[in-house]
Amino acid sequence: MPIKRKTSNTIASADYSKNMEIIRFDYKNLPPKKEGLTLALGTFDGFHKGHQRILIETSLHAKNEAGILLFSCSPSKVLHLGKTEEVLTSLEDQLCYAEKLRMDVAYIVEATREFFSLSKDGFMDLLESLGATSLVAGADYTFGNAGEGSVEDLKKRFKTFVVPLVKQNGKKISTRDIKAMLKNGDAKEAWENLGHPYEVKGKVVHGLENGRKIGFPTLNIELSADYLIPKYGVYYGICYLSGVPHKAMVNVGNNPTIGVLKKANIEAYLLDYEGDAYGKTVYLSFLDYEREERKFASLQQLKSQLEIDKEWIRKHQ
Repeated sequence: MPIKRKTSNTIASADYSKNMEIIRFDYKNLPPKKEGLTLALGTFDGFHKGHQRILIETSLHAKNEAGILLFSCSPSKVLHLGKTEEVLTSLEDQLCYAEKLRMDVAYIVEATREFFSLSKDGFMDLLESLGATSLVAGADYTFGNAGEGSVEDLKKRFKTFVVPLVKQNGKKISTRDIKAMLKNGDAKEAWENLGHPYEVKGKVVHGLENGRKIGFPTLNIELSADYLIPKYGVYYGICYLSGVPHKAMVNVGNNPTIGVLKKANIEAYLLDYEGDAYGKTVYLSFLDYEREERKFASLQQLKSQLEIDKEWIRKHQ
């Protein structure tokens, strides 16, 4: 049977309803000005607890509309000449979180080297042109060319609310550290820092169907963004299919027992589910890590281990 969802702050718990106004623009061609705008600033990859606090404060302090400034793609991808960077949240994910945290408007600026080369004064001129009169940012927020601007600069021109750094176990929560946790298989610790399970989105596609041959048919997931690939191995997860959550045994890796794949594959075996999911979009949350991926001497040995994995997952609440 499908399980009841306990972590309702994930993006999968409710699809993006598009009630929030979305404004895409290039910094050389600005949209019409919104008077009295309160704007949240930051790089919101992951939408961890610190990011959530910034948006909550933005909503609380807004006298008129509350907004968030997002980038069309990862700043690192632009600044490092198109090099692919693994992300915790896609732009679409960020929009979903922003709306759930009651933003009225999301500004999406076209991420270019020229935009990120703006001086600190040039960036603040842009904010004024959007209509921002008050800003909300984390204490360590920087902006402008080479990060030359700080919250102290913002205070000189705007009413600025500075959000203290949010900590977990005495350490500042950061996207970089959360990525490292996931690369180490620390799904639970990443969940604690994010404030929601790490979650990816993708479409179910045809695979080799070897799992079906041994009684474990899996959903092969083609990711919709350059999501970070967690440590190879078996995870307890939740798979949202057609809006319904299912307990899932998730495997990340290259299937060494059957034949090494050229790139990492993410597949999910859904407990107590039968049906055709090909072509459907799913959300997959990583809740706990069980074991590393390894090569078995035979398919029968693999099947025996999967039975053990299945029971481990079934016992999770």
